[in-house]
Amino acid sequence: MDKRKIALLVDVDNVKIGKEALKELFEKLEVMGDVVFCKFYGYNDRKHLYLSDIIAKYGYETAPFMRLKKRYSQLDNRIIVDAVRLNYTKPEINTYCIVSGDGDLSACLSELRSRDKYLIDINTPYSAINEHMFDEHLYIVAMNEEAELYQPKTKKVSVPKIKKAKAEKKEEKVEPKKTYVPEDIESYIDDESLDEGDDILDSDVTAKLSDITRRTSALDFSSDDNLKEKLALIHDIEKLLADEYAKGNGTNSSNPDVKQIFKELEELVDDMKSTLN
Repeated sequence: MDKRKIALLVDVDNVKIGKEALKELFEKLEVMGDVVFCKFYGYNDRKHLYLSDIIAKYGYETAPFMRLKKRYSQLDNRIIVDAVRLNYTKPEINTYCIVSGDGDLSACLSELRSRDKYLIDINTPYSAINEHMFDEHLYIVAMNEEAELYQPKTKKVSVPKIKKAKAEKKEEKVEPKKTYVPEDIESYIDDESLDEGDDILDSDVTAKLSDITRRTSALDFSSDDNLKEKLALIHDIEKLLADEYAKGNGTNSSNPDVKQIFKELEELVDDMKSTLN
């Protein structure tokens, strides 16, 4: 049998597949054939640095992570769109390996099967609903060894590790509390690039960011409930942005990490306002 021509579609936002797991997946696919198309969905160049070399080397495609207002599930629908598009525009591709978050892919997989495409998936926490539609299941050992699988965004995660400004008096260290963190705040604050040795933000701004995190996670912007609380939250975020801007901080900061935080905060409040229109 001729070598398979494989399209690899990977949601790295909802299925956290690390460097070793990705290497193992490519090795298994290369035994079967050639990966002639590859795309990473939910790609963030700050969070997925380990992908940058392979993307640059092979010219693989990426789709940026989707913002709060655009989706509320673990399935990135762009995978479905691309799979169907490739089915008709690149008929030479006869095999699809799909690594996706939680969601029903049955209509897409049925369409691919109707064109005699061979379908492959791997062991992810979301594979059960679609596994009967695939022709082959690849077990990636490193997926479990690295313990790098994303949990749904509603799971608890640590409050951002941002060191407070130096105080004149020594204060006792307090362990960060656990809180619910929405997708966008998690994507830019919970980042290894914020060095704990640097004085990134003062204690007042840090406290306000933590409060915004807590209140945002408690509100469902996909519903019409709690309008008063939502408007109050938007007001407080905009006030924080304006205050920091006036002081020459925020998006005017010379610190690139601080600048990124407030840039993403501006986009987050825009998303919130859009859902209320």
